[in-house]
Amino acid sequence: MAKTSKPTGRKSRSGPRAPEGKIPLQVLIAEQTVEDAKIQAIRAKTSVSAVVEELLQGWLEGTYKLKE
Repeated sequence: MAKTSKPTGRKSRSGPRAPEGKIPLQVLIAEQTVEDAKIQAIRAKTSVSAVVEELLQGWLEGTYKLKE
């Protein structure tokens, strides 16, 4: 008889799963910049992930330009 696995209710070893349609992205950013971004995100009632996604979308669409 084949074994059937049952969900254990535990999170994966890599942490919680990403929401539908999202994938994790690891970037290296200066520690102070991350701390400052988290504080600003809290004040703006958003998340650093949302800010990064919006900035990347703007860059891809050409509405945000990188400094030279």
